[in-house]
Amino acid sequence: MSKAILYSIAFLTGFAVMSYEILGVRVLSPYYGSSVHVWGAIISIFLAGLSIGYAAGGRFADKNASIRTLSKIILVPSSLIVLFPFYGYSICNLFYNHVSDTKLGALLLSITLFILPCVFMGAVVPVLVKMLATDSDRIGSAAGNVYSVSTAGSIAGTIFTSFFLISMVSVSKGIMLTGLLLAICWFLCLAYDKAEKKK
Repeated sequence: MSKAILYSIAFLTGFAVMSYEILGVRVLSPYYGSSVHVWGAIISIFLAGLSIGYAAGGRFADKNASIRTLSKIILVPSSLIVLFPFYGYSICNLFYNHVSDTKLGALLLSITLFILPCVFMGAVVPVLVKMLATDSDRIGSAAGNVYSVSTAGSIAGTIFTSFFLISMVSVSKGIMLTGLLLAICWFLCLAYDKAEKKK
């Protein structure tokens, strides 16, 4: 049961990353269009944020790979994404009014809006790996399983968001739903903590 909760968090986090990325393009498109430059800016910033998160999360995992650490990590991107409609568009207007170059504007705006949540979402993965690798001989298996489940979540998030979510709700509501998905991960952390205390 406990392992199932951790793998569910991996899946939902992967789902949220890709959903937020696709919705991010929709956020930028009224300001800088949806050209290959905008896609390139967002993809590169998401990857940069995840890369930083993997490294930072690995250090956190070595020091204290606990469910409480994981819940604190998840709480940050969840809050930032849920609250995005209340601050994101103001930042978009600010950049649009001061940075006219499409390439530079899309890149700087992507950094400002998306890199911090991505860092924290990336940090989730190594903490999960450390928690699931109870035996030093099975670290490789744990890492492979977590990345596999997380990638499956990313695939599901990409298909669901691009095929269904965007046509069903506004971009703002879609982003808030993505944040709520991460909030579910936070509640799963609580469920895991209770399950472990009962053992």
